[in-house]
Amino acid sequence: MNHYYLFMLTTLLIAITPGADTVLVTKNTLAQGKRVGLKTVVGICTGIIIHELLAILGLSAIIASSVLLFEFVKYAGAAFLIYMGISTLFSKKKNITAHITTSGKTSKSSSFLQGVFSNVLNPKAVIFFVSFLPQFIVRGENTLLQMFLLGVVPVFITLIWLVIYVYLIDYVRIWFNKPSFQSAFQRITGFMLITLGMKLVFEKR
Repeated sequence: MNHYYLFMLTTLLIAITPGADTVLVTKNTLAQGKRVGLKTVVGICTGIIIHELLAILGLSAIIASSVLLFEFVKYAGAAFLIYMGISTLFSKKKNITAHITTSGKTSKSSSFLQGVFSNVLNPKAVIFFVSFLPQFIVRGENTLLQMFLLGVVPVFITLIWLVIYVYLIDYVRIWFNKPSFQSAFQRITGFMLITLGMKLVFEKR
């Protein structure tokens, strides 16, 4: 059980460490509001669940051991982040409040898919479930059950942390409803996403 608490603590530290998911949630929440931010969070958690299912089925191990498959996931993830960054840089700058009223179901569904792709195409998530998670599996006990119990921890911790984060961002977003801030914010988040994508391209296993 002590190992389980250690796993929870480590997972929490990983969850609160800023990365592509955090940047994406920040961008969508500030630009389109709490609901869109929460949709992004649900998408991210869905991506984690997909990784867990792949790990249980043994597919994550195949991806991690195959140079071709791992490189495909890595470059697909990098391309997605770079695309999101470029889209953010060249998107039209709109008033935040006006943007919310004109954003319909398409924005919400696209934000969900952005969250899913951001996580599913993250090779670090593959490594997490293949290399890190098995270290907490106790030999001689039900491996499948342990994989499930350990696998739900990142989902719930990430969900709780990012929901809190969305509410914090949404609380202060009205203060930034100025064209000058929105312009600077789009440039910063755009370059951050592109930088994360380029970093992923040159990152070694």
